[in-house]
Amino acid sequence: MKKTVKSLAFILLISFLLMTSITFFSFNGGYIPTFISAISSINQTGSLITKSDNAVAVNGAVKKVVACGQPFGIKMLTEGIMVVRLSDVNGQANSCPAKNAGIHVGDIIISVGGEKITSNEDLSKAISSSNGETVDVVLKRDNSDDESSSNEEISLKLTPQYCDSEKCYKTGMWVRDSSAGIGTITFYDPSTGTFGGLGHPICDTDTGELMPLSSGEICEVSITGYKKGSSGTPGELRGRFLSGDEVGTVTQNTNSGVYGILDESPSDNEEVEIADYDEIKTGRAEILTTINGSEPEKFTINIEQVNQDDPDLKNLVIRITDRNLLEKTGGILQGMSGSPILQNGKLVGAVTHVFVNNSSMGYGILAQTMISQAKTKSDSNNCLNLAA
Repeated sequence: MKKTVKSLAFILLISFLLMTSITFFSFNGGYIPTFISAISSINQTGSLITKSDNAVAVNGAVKKVVACGQPFGIKMLTEGIMVVRLSDVNGQANSCPAKNAGIHVGDIIISVGGEKITSNEDLSKAISSSNGETVDVVLKRDNSDDESSSNEEISLKLTPQYCDSEKCYKTGMWVRDSSAGIGTITFYDPSTGTFGGLGHPICDTDTGELMPLSSGEICEVSITGYKKGSSGTPGELRGRFLSGDEVGTVTQNTNSGVYGILDESPSDNEEVEIADYDEIKTGRAEILTTINGSEPEKFTINIEQVNQDDPDLKNLVIRITDRNLLEKTGGILQGMSGSPILQNGKLVGAVTHVFVNNSSMGYGILAQTMISQAKTKSDSNNCLNLAA
């Protein structure tokens, strides 16, 4: 009996101390200790439940952005110039000076003969002034298979060759110094003025290599029509730049999309929360995209698969179910890249690619990935392939 009384007294004492602790923290503007909170979260099996806010949080507040769907035009200048093709000079076999010097397709030419190269014109002047003499070439090369030497800087010796037909010295290099195209804005953050779009990188159309960003402009675009997609042949949106005036700048061109600053929000839509991974389910969803003019429409889709850890950021497999969109476009078109995907009123992700053999289906990237990238600085690899 005495043991029972002692045990009961001990339990009452512990209960009193716990209640006193809770009251103390409450009255002092503090917090209930973590171990006390955890006790209230034990499930029926006796294990602790880990709670999740199910939304991206920044500084304790749920992160919200404007889901857009408006088309936008991109004008990009590269850092250096990209080698997109190599050819022989004078039609003679093995007479490509660039190839003989060790230059590869996809290399970024930074300087020639000590002169900085930022355009095709710069390269022509440098080669012309060489008068056939050997010049030093500095380039960057993306050795993706070797992380230790990715984007390494290389110095080579190049000897231009005289071209009889064009009466000037040539290197056998075909290069590109800029790119332009259209895509779709995924989100706009009113608190910072930042935007994210495309959901995939901008790559050179000839080489498939990332285009290194020097500077970029965002311009307003109006969709004037489209080419309907079919099996084996993806369709595409067609548009025109409304003016030469820029409405924003591109600061990043990355594997998860392009990012930058806009002068103002492109949309009047209300802000929405960004869905956490465990909230995204297979089943009905919607996309916001523009197939006429500059204002997006909502179209129904189905999320077929969810894969958070896909190394190529093809996290979602989606299927267009909206009859109206299917009849008009056949499904996903090139230029729809970046179209926001919404489910249960939250931003889930963005459309990125179309299936070549089935334009009603495609891939999407998670919105969380894009939001995270938008907050980083422009110090990553750059790439612009308007694949969808």
